[in-house]
Amino acid sequence: MERYVLKLSDAVGSCVRFLALVSGLLLMALMMLTVAAVSLRKINQPIFGAQDISEAGLIAVVFFAMAYSGWTGGHIAVDLIGNVVKGRALQMLDFGVRLVCGLFFIIVTWMSIEHGLDALEYGDGFNLLPILHWPFYFIIAFGSGVFSLVLFLLAARSACGLPEIKVK
Repeated sequence: MERYVLKLSDAVGSCVRFLALVSGLLLMALMMLTVAAVSLRKINQPIFGAQDISEAGLIAVVFFAMAYSGWTGGHIAVDLIGNVVKGRALQMLDFGVRLVCGLFFIIVTWMSIEHGLDALEYGDGFNLLPILHWPFYFIIAFGSGVFSLVLFLLAARSACGLPEIKVK
């Protein structure tokens, strides 16, 4: 079992690192857009739809980076139980929490797909630019699905007694 978890960990680690790289590049592009939009606004030449582009881009930034943050433990954590519970009991508690969170993000994935299909059917879009909403619901679904896979894999690592992921 451990061998399969370790092989899957390598594959998932590569995938989430790639998504984090894409997220970082998108964030840099959005920063350049924001600087350009603010600078051009000062000379009375605003970029039409810059806010719509920023809102759409931030969806991809957040949901592509979310799995990497969970994978590397980059999220905010408060360790209240770790001082009381030790050893195997803490590993099993960690397993249970990650399993429940993974199930929650499966629901987020499912609901995002449903909303994406509704937006596709009705043609929902942003305010100023003709950018449709449905691709971004599928980005949310994809990012949430990858994050749930990460949570399930981290739960399996906890159940096998494997150590936390170290950032390379």
